[in-house]
Amino acid sequence: MLLSNGRGHVQRFLSVAIEEHLEILKKGVREWNQWRASNPDIEPDLRQVNRQGADLSDANLSGAILQRASLQKADLQHANLERADLYEARLQRCNLDQANLRGATLERSNLKKATLVETDLCGADLKQARMGAADLTRAKLAGADLSGALLDETRFTGAELEAAVLEEAKCVRADFSSAQLAKANFEGADLQHTDFRDADLRNAKLKLCDLKSTDLRRANLEGADLSGSYLRGADLQGASLVGANLCAADLQQANLQDANLTGANLRGADLREANCTADQLAKALEADPDGINDLSVSDSHLDGA
Repeated sequence: MLLSNGRGHVQRFLSVAIEEHLEILKKGVREWNQWRASNPDIEPDLRQVNRQGADLSDANLSGAILQRASLQKADLQHANLERADLYEARLQRCNLDQANLRGATLERSNLKKATLVETDLCGADLKQARMGAADLTRAKLAGADLSGALLDETRFTGAELEAAVLEEAKCVRADFSSAQLAKANFEGADLQHTDFRDADLRNAKLKLCDLKSTDLRRANLEGADLSGSYLRGADLQGASLVGANLCAADLQQANLQDANLTGANLRGADLREANCTADQLAKALEADPDGINDLSVSDSHLDGA
């Protein structure tokens, strides 16, 4: 009975705090920021609030609790959301351009068609976030966790994703062109028809990925782990695969024209109908001449064989 009364007291206290904080926020960003400056030790509690379509640009929401908040179509440009808790928040079509979301929790949040151009998401938790068709052009996501995120048709053009985690993420037709992805972990991700043109994927983990018909032209894949990945029909023209691990990879019908395979591990790889030259294979096998015995190659499709 005492425990039940205690829970009720806590719930009433939280409800009052949320109402008070929401009323201040409704007065406008200027008054809200002044209140934050005057009360730096208070952690704003705005869980489950509804501010759809609100103008919150430049708002100081750092450390705020915004779990399950409804912020669809809200304007949060330049807002400070560092370390904010946005677990399961609804942020569809929200404008978060150049906002600060460093270290923020966005797990299971909905960011479909949101704009996050040049937004700082370094170290953010985006596990299982729904971000289909969102725009993260030139966004900063170094060290961010996007495991299991839904990223179909999401734009990461020129974004910084060094050491980001995208295990089991679904990225069909996503755009990572010119993105910085060194040491990023895509293990088990669905990357069909994804655009990686001119991307930096040095030492990236792409093990067991579905890369069917993926565009990897001129990508830097030096030292990348592509073992066991499905690369059938992928375009690797001009890509650098120096020292890459392609063990047991399916490269059937892949375009390897002008790709650098020096020192690549091709043991067990399937290169049937792939567009590559005997000279390219020779460079790959220089360090492992016995690897030729494990290759599946159709000589009739080896240009220059």
